Amino acid sequence: MNVVTYLRVSSEQQAERELSIPAQRDALQRYAEERGWNIVGEYVDEAKSAKSADNRDAFQRMIAAAQQPGKTFEAVLVHKFDRFSRNRADHVFYKALLKKHGVVVLSATEPTDPDTPHGVLLEGMLEVLSEFYNVNLKFETLKGLRENAEQGFHCGGRAPLGYRRTKIGKKVTFELGPDDEVRMIRRMFALAAQGYGGKKIVRTLREEGYPAEKLAPSTVLSLLVWNRKNDRGGKNPPDEWIIAKNAHPTIIDEETWLAAQAQLNERKLNK
Repeated sequence: MNVVTYLRVSSEQQAERELSIPAQRDALQRYAEERGWNIVGEYVDEAKSAKSADNRDAFQRMIAAAQQPGKTFEAVLVHKFDRFSRNRADHVFYKALLKKHGVVVLSATEPTDPDTPHGVLLEGMLEVLSEFYNVNLKFETLKGLRENAEQGFHCGGRAPLGYRRTKIGKKVTFELGPDDEVRMIRRMFALAAQGYGGKKIVRTLREEGYPAEKLAPSTVLSLLVWNRKNDRGGKNPPDEWIIAKNAHPTIIDEETWLAAQAQLNERKLNK
């Protein structure tokens, strides 16, 4: 039987914990050789999410090849079914599509017979468990990030202007950045408290010699107002905000902050 192999690691971080691409390749080659199968192609997605197969380039090329009239393979061989996908809907859709074109999905470490009722049941159970693992991993990750934020530590991404990241043990927090950045942030808020808009703030900072060459009005406004956005692009309600007081050194005193917010809100209402 002619087969193609599909190999995937979820991300650069998970690649350290999961079976690497070379290790998957060796295992699949041994499995195929033991059964006298010919590997006629290989598809690899590195650092690609398990959430959706739609965004995996190699996976989509493999699906397209399987639909060609002159295809040269009868099966897709993976190390585990979760390498194919951890999304149950993707499993059902893409495996049905492949089956329609005479191609089955086989696992080297989870052997099942897709042509028997017991094999179909076992494969379905493995797919459900895989999706459970993926959903649970996301839940546990978010829970860890929330606990991290509640303790006042950084949860990823670049440090805001005026700060630099620093480590306390294995945790990351902020320390004040270079003096010229700190002074610029203070001046920025002072101008906002006087009623200046984004364009005028940028122009004034540049005229006064601050390092504001790369600042745009939109950047300034995003620094002045913290939107507390969620992972869907919307805003979280106030009762879901995580606020850890005195978690890092302050640049702006509360009086200046409130004055700047009041002026910014007034400008927004008057537009």
